[in-house]
Amino acid sequence: MTQQFSRLVAGVYRIGQVFTRAGSTVTSCTAYNRNTNDVVGLHLIALPPPTAASAAQQVQNLSALLERRRQVQSPAVLHLHTWGIDGSWLYLVTDPPRGVSLRYLMDHEHIDLQRALQIVRQILKGAEALEAQGFVGLDLRPSLITVQVIEFRDYVQIDDLGLRLLVNALGLGSSQQPDDMAFFDPRYLAPEEIQGLPPGPWSDVYHAGLLLFELVTGRPPFVGRTIAETAFLQTSTPLPSLELYHHNTPNVVQALLEHALAKQPAQRFASVQAFLNALNGIQMPPPPERVPAFGEVTLLASAEQPPSSTTTREIAAIGTTSDLTLAQTLIQAPQREAASTPASPEAGPGSEHGEESVLAYLCFEGGERPLRLPIKGRNVVVGRADPRRQLYPDIDLTPLDPNMVISRQHARIHFEETFFYIEDLKSHNGTWLGGLRLKPLKAELLQHGDRLRFGSLECIFRVPGQPDPPQPGAGPEPQAKSSPH
Repeated sequence: MTQQFSRLVAGVYRIGQVFTRAGSTVTSCTAYNRNTNDVVGLHLIALPPPTAASAAQQVQNLSALLERRRQVQSPAVLHLHTWGIDGSWLYLVTDPPRGVSLRYLMDHEHIDLQRALQIVRQILKGAEALEAQGFVGLDLRPSLITVQVIEFRDYVQIDDLGLRLLVNALGLGSSQQPDDMAFFDPRYLAPEEIQGLPPGPWSDVYHAGLLLFELVTGRPPFVGRTIAETAFLQTSTPLPSLELYHHNTPNVVQALLEHALAKQPAQRFASVQAFLNALNGIQMPPPPERVPAFGEVTLLASAEQPPSSTTTREIAAIGTTSDLTLAQTLIQAPQREAASTPASPEAGPGSEHGEESVLAYLCFEGGERPLRLPIKGRNVVVGRADPRRQLYPDIDLTPLDPNMVISRQHARIHFEETFFYIEDLKSHNGTWLGGLRLKPLKAELLQHGDRLRFGSLECIFRVPGQPDPPQPGAGPEPQAKSSPH
């Protein structure tokens, strides 16, 4: 591209860094405006030489459409400054690119429900601004949505310039390559579009619903082995339950998505504004009680020694007896455990020491004092705290992670019936079960005595009342004993 444009585009724009090339048809890059000394976004559509003259006439016929697109003024929409033809190239000048694509964010970060809802709200605001200028059937593929994070807040922008419409209107042909601008990806199309019917505002409701489902679960709702199979699933298969992929999702979110992703347009929200109002009206359940981080309990009395006057004052500063109980649970005390009575075989997880709510423990044995963290919920997130955004995982490993190798939301441990499962939440440094690195968002069976590693931090998973697994090379014991862990 840079070799093809050693000269200035339209005598004004010098091409900089190419950041997207959609096949051989569309190229997006940065450019330097020599008249204003500004950096802009530049999008180039190659017009085939034999039809360049006729294509230029078609572009002139589309000038009204481009002018309407230029009139869209919204922080949630990429602004189009101007356009024109330079030889065999159609060029469009926009604001410079900022942030990363939503596709990149989905692939590299775990996005919690609250953040997913906020992202889709901004997408709907952008779609509303575009619909006000008559644009419907938007191209809302994740690769054409940008997210910029500033001070822990997401700023979302729709980058659809109508390039797919332009490419097809200019007769440049359809494509079967997912990265090409002209490609109609059935994963992100409404059923009526797949069936060849004209899109409407109801189609953009469907598009936004698809994005919300993928943001919550980590995968699109309808994906087949082929393009044709995906299109069939999109037009005929009921929406999967969110619970299959994301545990404990509120029922109101499932109901909202079933309304937005109804196969018949008349059964969906009438407009993106109606969808946005429904999202704004969601009443989220209160977050689970946060387990205090290690730094909040290390000041408390050690269970190995009787409380002194100093520790009594520290406990009073905490203000609740429940924190003391939690501290004694987190700080492992050999004397106390040696004197405790092993749980009976009939006792289920959490019955040890009368702690009915404790299902299991993560035991860290590599430090000066062994520590164990109770798993008290059926669905807990393990990670590192984010105090600025007031986000705390259920099990906060921040004090054990001075090098910050653990992701904010690193892994999830789920208890179902009598089994535990663990899944990695797209962490940067991986979650390991024994010698196996877990695939992101794929749950694996977790058993008593399993060794876990979050990044470089190792621990042992223990279930109260369960016997320790036999050690390799160890002979049979004369009498079975229950682990106090």
